[in-house]
Amino acid sequence: MLAGIGMAVVTKDKVLESLDEYVEKGKLTKDEAAAMSDKIVQEGRVETEKAKVEASKLFNEMLHRANVVTKDQHDALTARVTALEGRLNKEFPNGD
Repeated sequence: MLAGIGMAVVTKDKVLESLDEYVEKGKLTKDEAAAMSDKIVQEGRVETEKAKVEASKLFNEMLHRANVVTKDQHDALTARVTALEGRLNKEFPNGD
């Protein structure tokens, strides 16, 4: 993850550097460069979020294929066993 952040910083720096060059050459105004920068940053955030969602899906699929029990599944089974034990103790109170 830190590598991704480092890459994003380098990429952002390069984009800003390029935009500054366009401003210096008169190809863009400062306002246009700022707007482009904001748009690029926003698109980057959207793409990053998409990548996180996709990575999460892939990770969950891998866990499913590996037959690894999730915390939610474990908690559900624990609750079910506790409920069944309670019912068993009610029906057979001396069965300790």
